[in-house]
Amino acid sequence: MNSYWDQFFLRHLFLTFFLFFVTIAIAHASIDDSYSPTGWIETKGDHFVVLCATQEDEEWARDILNHAESYYNDIADDIGYVRYQNFWTWEKRVKIVLFRSQESYVQQTGQPAWSNGYANVYSEMFKSRIIVSYKGQPDFLEVILPHEITHLILHDFINRPFPRFFDEGVAQLEQKDESLNHKDVVSRLITEGKGLAVQDLLNYDLGAHKSDAKAVAIFYIESLYIVDFLIKTYGKDSFKELCRHLRDGDNFEQALKAAYYPSLDSIQMLQDKWFDYAKQ
Repeated sequence: MNSYWDQFFLRHLFLTFFLFFVTIAIAHASIDDSYSPTGWIETKGDHFVVLCATQEDEEWARDILNHAESYYNDIADDIGYVRYQNFWTWEKRVKIVLFRSQESYVQQTGQPAWSNGYANVYSEMFKSRIIVSYKGQPDFLEVILPHEITHLILHDFINRPFPRFFDEGVAQLEQKDESLNHKDVVSRLITEGKGLAVQDLLNYDLGAHKSDAKAVAIFYIESLYIVDFLIKTYGKDSFKELCRHLRDGDNFEQALKAAYYPSLDSIQMLQDKWFDYAKQ
């Protein structure tokens, strides 16, 4: 890669890799949705229960809860999940565990072993229905929290295997950061022939590329901009239809055609139109 991409890569390496590996820490065997330490304080909302260690942290926990509930409503509406909202109420509420420090977080969850099998841990995370953080964790409120809530909602709604690039693209789109300010990077990747074809994204094995930081970063940024292209070009109603067809058992190409025909009737047409969009 040239220096232009290298500069972008260095700026965004940490966050990209944190999002890539965060599910491993979340799904660690010692912390699951039954976790309820004696003396911890619960703050309950419609769809979330936030646990914090002391009364001093209650205001922080309430702020996290308010953001989580707001994100939930926005994300559910974006993918057409709204009428299924009772899936996350009462005893099915998602638990958010907040440790007082990074030290206590590491001590209780175990230092993540990044080399472990990713696919198994990734699937287990969505069975646990829990998000774990600690006070002062960088980017938690505006990036990690909406990102992980999106994963949970998508997996609850679709409830069957679907492409990882779509999962990560939607999750990034819901982040409250500057992820969408880098279309110039995508344009350059496509123009210089360094991007990934959509067909390759469909079958991309992130775990197999975890030692290749640039490959992972390219996967994430392309995933984001393909989802952004679908929504900005064809609107939210068609995107919700795509999600419903994935839920009902269509593979991605079948769901794409059902939701977007005749504008998009194949993976190749999606690639051609998205490449043109990205180069603009």
